[in-house]
Amino acid sequence: MSNQPLSSNSHVFAKAATEMTADEIDRFLSSMARASDLLLRESNAEEHRRDELNDLNEALIQRRANGQGSMADPDSVLLSVRLRLATDAATRQRNAAREFVSWWADAATVAWRGAALGTPVQYARLAGAAPETLLADEEFAALPKIDEHTRQLVELSASLASPPYPRPAKGDTEDLVAMTEDLASRSGLRIRVNNAGDVEAVEGEDPEARRCRLWGDFWVEHRIPALPGPEDLEELFTRAPSDIGTRLRAATKAVVGAVVAASRMDEMESKEAAWTAEEIEDYDRLMEQWCGLTVMLADYARIITKSLPALRSVGSEGASA
Repeated sequence: MSNQPLSSNSHVFAKAATEMTADEIDRFLSSMARASDLLLRESNAEEHRRDELNDLNEALIQRRANGQGSMADPDSVLLSVRLRLATDAATRQRNAAREFVSWWADAATVAWRGAALGTPVQYARLAGAAPETLLADEEFAALPKIDEHTRQLVELSASLASPPYPRPAKGDTEDLVAMTEDLASRSGLRIRVNNAGDVEAVEGEDPEARRCRLWGDFWVEHRIPALPGPEDLEELFTRAPSDIGTRLRAATKAVVGAVVAASRMDEMESKEAAWTAEEIEDYDRLMEQWCGLTVMLADYARIITKSLPALRSVGSEGASA
């Protein structure tokens, strides 16, 4: 099987920028829900297999510590190989599940905003962050544009770091190149030289570049899709039926809490002094919270997916008032 992203199969919708009907949106999100649940089950199975093999390996290490067995025993080597393969598979599956669920959560957020505010939802926007997929030209062109100031900054920096433009000292150039490449990557841009020999920054077409383009630092820093800002969230909550609004608040708070937990873990890991027993316990709690983030995102997306008809009803009442 090829590792190249697949082309988007969008023949259901004649035009990428055409407004989707409520039924089309609901079917799209329901399909994402089923696929996400499957990936999460498969991810759990891979992690369970890795944990089983790790337990066997730990027992083997203990036996060796007691003077039993040899490191070169074929069965021991086989266990080590299987554990490495299982660890790699669990990591790939976990990352794939996060990417897919993030796509679902993003599409659900767009649909939620459309339902609450009565704004159109385009197929290209829902498809924008699809993993392992290349969008059709008209779909790609319909995605939100990258900030022009950022594009110009990347082009200027890339030009200064490349001949035949005046270049700073070698060490400064290396720093400038690294900073330019980082800014381009974080913004969903790629740098190229056009036919005229000029450096230009263009939108990256691969899934990772599109995620950075759509979600910015939410994805780069936290590996989650962009959530509405506090004021936008409050408006969306108030436009939802009270019970649904309460559930959405809790789901959103859980996602944000997991991200905060990761930041707290980073702070703790930078501490040079020995950890206290309380800090170790706190770290374990934070790690458990962080590891549940993909499931939290799925819960958030699932509430929206199931609640869209009710959200539309309240939104339409507000629009007609």
